[in-house]
Amino acid sequence: MGQTVRNVLRITVTLAALALAHAASAQYPSKPIRYIVPFPPGGIADIAARVISPKLAEALGQPVVVEQRVGAGGNIGAEAVVRAEPDGYTLLSAAPPVAIAQSLYRHLSFNPRRDLAPVALIGEVPNVLVVRADSKANTLGELIEMARRNPGKLDYSSLAAGTSVHLAAEMLKHRAQVFIVHIPYRGAPQAMMGLLGGEVDMMMDALPPSLEQIRAGKTRALAVTSAQRAPQLPNVPTIAESGFPGFEVTGWVGISTTAGTPPATIAKLEAAARKALANPEVASLLQRQGMALRFLGAKEFGAFLDTEIAKFADAVKYSGATVD
Repeated sequence: MGQTVRNVLRITVTLAALALAHAASAQYPSKPIRYIVPFPPGGIADIAARVISPKLAEALGQPVVVEQRVGAGGNIGAEAVVRAEPDGYTLLSAAPPVAIAQSLYRHLSFNPRRDLAPVALIGEVPNVLVVRADSKANTLGELIEMARRNPGKLDYSSLAAGTSVHLAAEMLKHRAQVFIVHIPYRGAPQAMMGLLGGEVDMMMDALPPSLEQIRAGKTRALAVTSAQRAPQLPNVPTIAESGFPGFEVTGWVGISTTAGTPPATIAKLEAAARKALANPEVASLLQRQGMALRFLGAKEFGAFLDTEIAKFADAVKYSGATVD
């Protein structure tokens, strides 16, 4: 067979494959869609997926089935999406661990940014730095000054090492140039009990689960990590306002799918997510969970992820956290 004939056959096969891909994306979706949540029930990534999935189903004209695939800090569920067919029928409820993973894990079997395709950002959740009600620190400035006078004698709790709340605290320590010891617990409730029981001096936590203790007067919120003040705590300043301009670390939830999914399919998913988030019932339910709605389309969400990956890579380096 001559080279010319082989080239013609190769071009013909390529064009046929492109035609099949275009036909498949044109009729998308034609069957139910899996929406994988890689984190335990009750967290914001789980709640957001369950709130938004019925409206995604309405917009797409097919059932959207939420499926829990928990383990390895979210990597088991993320890898299930990475290994799926790139056809838009498998979605991931993405959160900060997706951006943290490639810096935190030494032997990760996939690259989240390369192997997952961003679809849309849904919203963000502030973190909050809290102390016990009997703490001598009434402001973040006072707390930082206490830490400077007592290097290594203060400690803080978080739900686990390598999480976004842990790394947010490490970013603050780095900016403030203070040494505060991290005490990781096995979950947010245990970390809060450690604070209330006097085992630690402070805690970095997602805002929603901390609100009950703040409102009950058992803890005092010193600052939130978002760029703007949280509506639930309008009198609590941001860390940026408290002497650290530009500081911003939030929990967030987005939708990703398998890399290689046709752009037309991603565009349909993006449009469906935009429509779902614009629904007043969805917006109200998510805001009640402490989420600040923030929609970014696929391209913008990709740029956001690039920034988050770089930010958390620096924080992992500061903290020395690694997982083999």
